[in-house]
Amino acid sequence: MKIIKKGIVSRITDSFFAYHAWPSVCRDENNNIYVVCSGMRMGHMCPFGKIIMFRSGDAGESFGLPRVIYDHYLDDRDPGILYLGGGKMLVSGVSNSAETYINEFADWIYSDSGEAGKGMLRQFEKIPPESSKARSFYRMLYDYGERAGEEKKSTVHCPHGPALLSDGTILYLGKAVYAEDPEIRDRFFAYSSKDGGESFEKTGELVIPEGYDLSQFHEAYCAQLGDGKLMGLLRTHLTEDDNYFTIYKAYSSDGGKTWSTPEATGICGSPPHLCVMSGGKAALTYGRRIPPYGIYGRDVSETGEISENEYMLAECFDDDIGYPATVQFADGTLFTVYYARCKGDSAASLQYVKWSAD
Repeated sequence: MKIIKKGIVSRITDSFFAYHAWPSVCRDENNNIYVVCSGMRMGHMCPFGKIIMFRSGDAGESFGLPRVIYDHYLDDRDPGILYLGGGKMLVSGVSNSAETYINEFADWIYSDSGEAGKGMLRQFEKIPPESSKARSFYRMLYDYGERAGEEKKSTVHCPHGPALLSDGTILYLGKAVYAEDPEIRDRFFAYSSKDGGESFEKTGELVIPEGYDLSQFHEAYCAQLGDGKLMGLLRTHLTEDDNYFTIYKAYSSDGGKTWSTPEATGICGSPPHLCVMSGGKAALTYGRRIPPYGIYGRDVSETGEISENEYMLAECFDDDIGYPATVQFADGTLFTVYYARCKGDSAASLQYVKWSAD
């Protein structure tokens, strides 16, 4: 592994709404880069978040001003982005309910956004009932992000969104966190679209190991490996330390209909992202929120074996970091975006590292 360059997608130091978090990234056929995140925030937990998108026309050397993709009454967060070809992209996201913010997160919101956050929570009580509900959602962007399609509901969600398979299927492996049906709520399902994202149908369920609780598993991601099978990864919490995450892995050889029982990887860090490279191997990236803080990576073989060799892509200064996502340029260079504070800053920025897996 070789680090080529480190840089900034967006950093704000002269605004109350300076916090960025939970990015995802995609690349089009012209080497343009699109980065989405939850931005225009006051902190990790605040009611002001919008899902915004940055575009780079010079392979990540510089980024233009952000464009707002979602701005609901509620806090919009955890966006994913998937390039589908021909200037078409799918952008997903999620919002917690007004009730959750008022009753469960009020103290955290006050800590991160002060009186402004408390004032917004009072306004939450005026939100129309249908708009105050928690939900997962997605929409298409057309003409390389110039035109937005209709917003649609999604049963499942994961921070980096769905994956595009070799036959053109869009596969969305995620957790049904906000499903209206209590029978399926919080379970992990794969949904697939054969019509370019216009509609999704349930394909299969990924069942957690016996003896564990669904509350221990979160934030899935899925990719199609070089040998054709799917690899699903889950953010997993197995200790009382909220900052100690690990990753469990599972596989599907039938397009997501059935999955192997998730098994431990032993990795310290999460949530996971997989970038399948041109040669068939994949780059696994994740953040570590215990010392040594940072963004880390490992190689994954064409058949899904995760290397024991871990490398640090970026050093970080505290535990409010992570959610790396990676794309590969035509020349083989990798571009990983993540969120973390720059040294001395009070708010997290969007940062990147360009690197080579060789």
